[in-house]
Amino acid sequence: MEACQRRFTARGLVAYNGSMLRAMLTVPVLAIVAQAASDGDFFETKIRPILVSRCHACHTKTMMGGLRLDSREALVRGGKSGAAVIAGKPSGSLLIQAVQRTHARLKMPPTGALPKEEVDLLVEWVARGAVWPGTAQAPAAGGHEFWSFQPLRKPEAAAVGGIDSFVEAKWKQAGLRPAPAADRRTLIRRVSLDLTGLPPTPEQVEAFVTDRSADAFAKVVDRLLESPHYGERWGRYWLDLARYSDGLLAAGVDTPLPNAYRYRDWVVNAFNRDLPYDLFVKAQIAADLLPEADRHDLRPGLGFQAIARNADDQVDVTTKVFLGLTVGCAQCHDHKYDPIPTKDYYSLLGIFRSSAKDQYALVSPEQVELYERRKKEADDRKERIADFLKDQQSHLVDTLARRTADYMVAAWKGAEASGKLDAETLARWKRYLSDPDKEHPYMKPWFALMATHPSEEQVRAEAEKFQKFFLQLIDDAKEVDDKNYVAFGGRKGMKDEKTRQYTNIVSLPVLKFYQWRELAAEPYRKDGVDWPGGVYYYSAKEMDRWLNGFARDYVETLRAEVKAIETEMGPAYPFLHTLKEGDQPRDVRVAIRGDGKNLGEEAPRRFLTALCEGEPEPITKGSGRMELAEAIARSPLAARVMVNRVWQHHFGHGIVRSASNFGQMGERPTHPELLEYLAWRFQESGWSLKALHREMLLSRTYQLSSRTDAASNEKDPDNKLLWRGHVQHRLDLEALRDSMLAVSGELDSTVGGKPSPIGDSNFRRSLYLTVSRTRLDGTMVLFDFPDPNATAEDRAVTAGPLQGLFFLNSPFVASRAEALGKRLAKEAGEDAAARIRRAYGLLLARGPDAEELKLGMDYVAAGGAKLWQQYLQALLASGEFTSVN
Repeated sequence: MEACQRRFTARGLVAYNGSMLRAMLTVPVLAIVAQAASDGDFFETKIRPILVSRCHACHTKTMMGGLRLDSREALVRGGKSGAAVIAGKPSGSLLIQAVQRTHARLKMPPTGALPKEEVDLLVEWVARGAVWPGTAQAPAAGGHEFWSFQPLRKPEAAAVGGIDSFVEAKWKQAGLRPAPAADRRTLIRRVSLDLTGLPPTPEQVEAFVTDRSADAFAKVVDRLLESPHYGERWGRYWLDLARYSDGLLAAGVDTPLPNAYRYRDWVVNAFNRDLPYDLFVKAQIAADLLPEADRHDLRPGLGFQAIARNADDQVDVTTKVFLGLTVGCAQCHDHKYDPIPTKDYYSLLGIFRSSAKDQYALVSPEQVELYERRKKEADDRKERIADFLKDQQSHLVDTLARRTADYMVAAWKGAEASGKLDAETLARWKRYLSDPDKEHPYMKPWFALMATHPSEEQVRAEAEKFQKFFLQLIDDAKEVDDKNYVAFGGRKGMKDEKTRQYTNIVSLPVLKFYQWRELAAEPYRKDGVDWPGGVYYYSAKEMDRWLNGFARDYVETLRAEVKAIETEMGPAYPFLHTLKEGDQPRDVRVAIRGDGKNLGEEAPRRFLTALCEGEPEPITKGSGRMELAEAIARSPLAARVMVNRVWQHHFGHGIVRSASNFGQMGERPTHPELLEYLAWRFQESGWSLKALHREMLLSRTYQLSSRTDAASNEKDPDNKLLWRGHVQHRLDLEALRDSMLAVSGELDSTVGGKPSPIGDSNFRRSLYLTVSRTRLDGTMVLFDFPDPNATAEDRAVTAGPLQGLFFLNSPFVASRAEALGKRLAKEAGEDAAARIRRAYGLLLARGPDAEELKLGMDYVAAGGAKLWQQYLQALLASGEFTSVN
């Protein structure tokens, strides 16, 4: 595996000999590790609420068992039984053993087991090191003195030199020597990938290189900002923040959000048309309450709220994204670091609880009414079919059960079905009786008899005994059904699908029905012989062969009516996932320590006290979302936070590196006056993001090369003072995948539309891939696509052999290399040198040097499409293509 450890440069990969490359193309991808939310946020939003609501009553001042659970020190110190937690070792931690109830003596809480999801969170927390954020110096009362809460001001140096004047002042102060300017080929590739996520074409590169006008680079920037692909690139950054997905988190697969993509497309369009940012903010909080003339265009923005799980999630994501504040940390207690009391959290929660999720139809009310009426007609008929088949299933089970002894004897004999025995049912009995390993006692007499080589007379006697027992079970089940506990052959009054599967009497034909509560466990599934309902259970889809005469005619008539109605009805009408005003807007009460059953004082709906001069005005009419939207847009944090996010994606890091935390625990700005200048300029420009991009990109600072200087590097190794360009960094998943499709000539550049899976034959931009909260695609995780269940202010970048192995093993990459080869043959002809030069121009925005050209020529000298495909696959895997400088 030596090759996996080598730097993936264009020259290095092409230099591998053919046998090494071919061998590596067969190496399997090993594993995928999911990205997690930050440990501090994880503790505050997931773990502290559990400790407060489940543990603090006994393990704070009262110190039962000598244990406190209100600080990390107390946790590690432990109580009479020893340390409660061993960081990184859940299985060895007493806390985990107690809540899992595996400890011989400790079973916590004593009142009953915690929900499994809470236990799993505690296990994950300990495995991640049991991080418990420490105490910081509390801010002054009111919080106005803290830098990020102060009003915006125009810096005195704003009129002289713009961005560069602030940066160069820091260089001079620190004694740094800036890197030289980037060459034009590097610069156009950098800015093209920055603004559109796509590499420049060779023609675009050459046009810029040969353009010697003073505004040559400005023309490139303007062209890219006008590209529809700009909105796709920068819209994706916003969707990371918004926790965008095409469904909601669920147990197995996402709960679908069939029209979530309309919010995604609205975000793209908002960036492309340079929607003023303050209006962009308001639309995602209260578009339905804006002036009537604006609602049509802005209402899709409410998808920001509608794709959130609940009101608590809406508070957290709204404040974190727009204000850069971790208000969610005040759910159980006053914020430990920022001037955000618990009451403020519930003030905002009341605003969102006074709102309701809605589906806003994009067709006329008449069309909606017609569709819903037709759908109800179809659903009524489907219900009649289901009820009828359920009755038929019950009758069928009763009929078959009265031949149980005959089936058991025939199965014992190994006979084929004949006479009145059904072949499929007999096959099921044979399979069921072939395995004596049952976890219940009711078949033990039968299998004990089987071990004695019994006579047919003995077998029939035992079978008839069991038949009598089984018929009694059916009578018991019907009696229960009459009391509306459980529907025989289905369900009535039972909500849990998994429980239903294991409680249906016909799925476990040898178990007493009254024991169903104890039987909802996976080991008993085999007693259903892998059929959904067991030996005698036939689903609605399987019932047709049992129907005849009037019964068959009845079902077929209803099915034909359903089909006709659904044909007339057509597909579901389009709609937006949005919010609307609740029926009864009202304030909520503070949940003491986050416990919804322990309510304290009422929290009036209003904005955050820390961001108001004096006491904020309470909201008395409506939900308060409009007032909240206006207050956020006016806040000095709105401009600072967004300016910082834009800077972050152009320069590698924000001026404030904790991009979603502008509070006490966040980092301080490296260039505070520059941030203030940009935020002021942002507002002065009418909140134009494109103007903001332009000012940043046309600065000398952005156009520096990433060349290092030893002396400067020693003084500022993290480049916080921006004396060089951002050092070569890997492209994110979308830019990487889209770049491969672009250079191979296969990219489908259609903007907008429904999502589709990542499959190897999907050529759409990666923005339009299906995003699942429950089962995120493995390739997306491998290349650090963010967890859509948490706000992602930045993409993590993991480095290791897995990504390299993907490039050498993936059918998608191999297919792109093959398509690239065909493109080169078409555009550059048969000459190998011309093809290689064209490949370097497409992939790297430059030509090959003499050594690279020779390596390529030598590799493909034997000819053949396969060698070209492997050579081009090596170029696609190179660090120079997969990163930007």
